[in-house]
Amino acid sequence: MSNIEAFVSTYQSLFPGTPTPPMPSKPEDLSMTVQLAIRDQNPGLWQSMFGGHGAPLPADVAMRVAKGEILPEDASALRAGNYDDWATQADLHRETIINRVREATRKREKAQYEAERARCQQFNEGSLLERLAASPLSAEAIAQAREQWGITGR
Repeated sequence: MSNIEAFVSTYQSLFPGTPTPPMPSKPEDLSMTVQLAIRDQNPGLWQSMFGGHGAPLPADVAMRVAKGEILPEDASALRAGNYDDWATQADLHRETIINRVREATRKREKAQYEAERARCQQFNEGSLLERLAASPLSAEAIAQAREQWGITGR
């Protein structure tokens, strides 16, 4: 499908019943509302129509794009250069990383919770002597008890 067909199709699906404008040659040919709607609805079309007609890409970002190694932090530079499809890929990569980190954190926290729960259950099911052994007294508590009961330790 050509850019003209994709533009007409996308525009008519976004703004039904309104006249389709002439084929734009630069983003400024469209109103801000139309620009935002097309960028959101069809980033591939936006990129094929206007990619490279925005801010120039930093050299490191251009190198990664050429190698096909887009990083999450490249998204803003790619959007500024009107490379919205690649920016969307960077955003998806970022979301994937965030989800993996969240999942790892959930697993770690669940394991900690289960260990603490098992320890508490074992403590609650233990005898009085086992409970006392599991919660030793502090040096301050021992000194206070000795003083209160007159224990000299000799």
